[in-house]
Amino acid sequence: MRIIDNNQYNQSGQGLVEYALILVLVALVVLVVLAAMGSGIEDSFKKLPFFSGDEDNPILSTKDDFLARIQAFYDENGRWPRSWGDYAYTDIGLDPDDWNEPVEGIYWGPHGDDVGLANRHGDNLEVYVDDLQGDTLHLYNGWNIWCPVSNEHCYYHNIAPGNEVDLSTLVVIEE
Repeated sequence: MRIIDNNQYNQSGQGLVEYALILVLVALVVLVVLAAMGSGIEDSFKKLPFFSGDEDNPILSTKDDFLARIQAFYDENGRWPRSWGDYAYTDIGLDPDDWNEPVEGIYWGPHGDDVGLANRHGDNLEVYVDDLQGDTLHLYNGWNIWCPVSNEHCYYHNIAPGNEVDLSTLVVIEE
């Protein structure tokens, strides 16, 4: 005949309950910490290129807006907007005075069927962008990144194969 000790079963059941309570307590602490730091963590992730979508990246949003305006002008008029003087902006419904200074650290210039993102001589801004191989390129003063309506890519300095860049990696440093 086998004798069963009820205390042994009570103690093992008690141990499982203690472990469960500890796990619940740890989970609650983690949730409280994440809730307290949530927006800071979210902002950190949004700075990563793979996390940001167009709606979260003002450079991409502005580029997309320019290209949509340029395409809409073409669709309505059967020709590309003019690319000189104030017409470059007014043809696509923008006030040129709003674009005389850098916006998001970039000088924006619509030019026919594309938009140029530039760094100008004499400003205190340095612009960097990665090419599709992950190499960082410096946008020299007076050079542009060109984003044509007819292509999904933007290009460093001139529109040519091998010059494609990942605009979501663009960084502007104020010196």
